[in-house]
Amino acid sequence: MTYTRGWAWQQLILSRRLEYLRSGEESPNDDFHPDHDRILMIEHSPVYTLGSGSDDKHLTFLKGDEKSIHIKTRLSKTYRGLDSARLSVDRLKTSTPSTCTSLYEIVDCFQSPDSVTTPSGVPIYRVERGGQVTCHCPGMLVVYPLLDLRREPYKQDLHWYLRCIEEVIIRTLERYSIAGTRDEINSGVWVNENKIAAVGVSASRWFSTHGFAININPDLSFFDPSIIIPCGLIGRGVTSMAKELAVDPPSITHVAGTVVECFREVFGVSSILSKDIT
Repeated sequence: MTYTRGWAWQQLILSRRLEYLRSGEESPNDDFHPDHDRILMIEHSPVYTLGSGSDDKHLTFLKGDEKSIHIKTRLSKTYRGLDSARLSVDRLKTSTPSTCTSLYEIVDCFQSPDSVTTPSGVPIYRVERGGQVTCHCPGMLVVYPLLDLRREPYKQDLHWYLRCIEEVIIRTLERYSIAGTRDEINSGVWVNENKIAAVGVSASRWFSTHGFAININPDLSFFDPSIIIPCGLIGRGVTSMAKELAVDPPSITHVAGTVVECFREVFGVSSILSKDIT
């Protein structure tokens, strides 16, 4: 799935949930009860994203030429022009016809903004999550927990939430005999000095979006320092389950199942498998 489609799913589910809570009306008759917590688990086509406060200096392919200056403008934290490469809820709402009512129809109609691209043509967007620049690509499991953190057993505490997310990742890696660790300063999960899973979350009125990505068997050349400084950390590397294991890595589907099991353990919740929304 493209990143913009996955982003639109998150924002629409969040928007419908907030509208449902404000209205106090009965649930609409569709496949998505608006007051359910959800975990979206996606494999994305290649994309780079910058968090809301991230610095474009970590896009190392940019130089001082006119084209690079134009790219920097379109990715700026403050730029709101029509050619902005920012994914925004306002654009999502205005780009879909009023005749679209179901989540499927709205996502299908959503026209994402024109992206800026790397020299190899990979799109880049600025989004509302925390964290610096990162890449999503095939071979990586991207997990978006859409939770109401006001409810038990959760807490209205983003630091607590981040630590729990990291614990889910660490326990998942343990199942495959990989020793992941935390960093005292930087979010995510590491194997020695190399990041194996990135974390970048957002919350609106304590409803979470975005989440984390586990490198299973991606093409690590996407993280080459000539293109980006991953997560803005100079001198730190990126690794994957495939790189750390002496045998072939598990499939993305298998790791996804393990993530759900560990998520249930860490957060103390139950889960059911929903139908494929792609």
